[in-house]
Amino acid sequence: MKKFRSSLIGLSAMIVASTSAAQAASIAGWTFENDAVAVNNSPAPSTGTGTAGSIGMNIYPTPNVGVTTDDVVVGKSSDTGTNTVADTTNTWRVRGQAGTNGAANGWSSAAPVGTQGAQFAASTVGYTTINISFDWYTTTQGEANLQLQYTTDGSTWHNTPITLSGSDAGLVVLSNSTSANTVTGSYVSDNLLVNGSPAGQDWFTGLTATINDPNAANNPNFAIEMVNASTGADDVSTAGTALNNSSGNWRFDNVSINGTAVPEPACISLLGMAGTALLARRRISKA
Repeated sequence: MKKFRSSLIGLSAMIVASTSAAQAASIAGWTFENDAVAVNNSPAPSTGTGTAGSIGMNIYPTPNVGVTTDDVVVGKSSDTGTNTVADTTNTWRVRGQAGTNGAANGWSSAAPVGTQGAQFAASTVGYTTINISFDWYTTTQGEANLQLQYTTDGSTWHNTPITLSGSDAGLVVLSNSTSANTVTGSYVSDNLLVNGSPAGQDWFTGLTATINDPNAANNPNFAIEMVNASTGADDVSTAGTALNNSSGNWRFDNVSINGTAVPEPACISLLGMAGTALLARRRISKA
């Protein structure tokens, strides 16, 4: 019996070790510290494998149709607003600039909901329980309303709620079900601070989301996007005024797609065999 108990303890240790190994891990992450400070429309991940890019910066007149000119920039301590949070590391700025047509900025209130912003893609094959986190900055004339979406097939996008954490003073989580000019679902807004004063030029850190859709796990086509939640009359700047369609931008940092690694089949098989062997040994010892 003592030998059986010893073996059972050993098996339990194996199970605990296997469970501990199946902890949340980074699938892909972008800190932008590995990218040169320069124009960069597709920054490489700092960890893992994935792709990044912006959408909608070269489509709408702002005041002219421009050229996608995203870039990696070094944050400054002065890049902060009422909430006093700054990011002085490398960050990724999403915007358009003048092309052959003349002055342009990329961001436009004419863009339909969910058509301007940033996309990050990473295969979740081998992972379950997908979690997202990122830091977001918008200038005073930048769009105030952001939504997070994900796709499991590369073409259909689903709205998902964002949870505030970290340094998010001044950011508000909202839900829309009435206005046709704002996404039906959840989004965050940096329009006005809680005291009623204009917001703008604020860094918000540690925005998170958990993707509960089972189709998001073990999926080679998984991707997320942080995009405009509003259009037309609802598309306001963080100063609380109508988007001016000629200035303003978004920036991102510490974007991370995380998941829990699925235990290797060999490990599961080994534990099963060990358990079967122990039960057989117990039966023999009782005979």
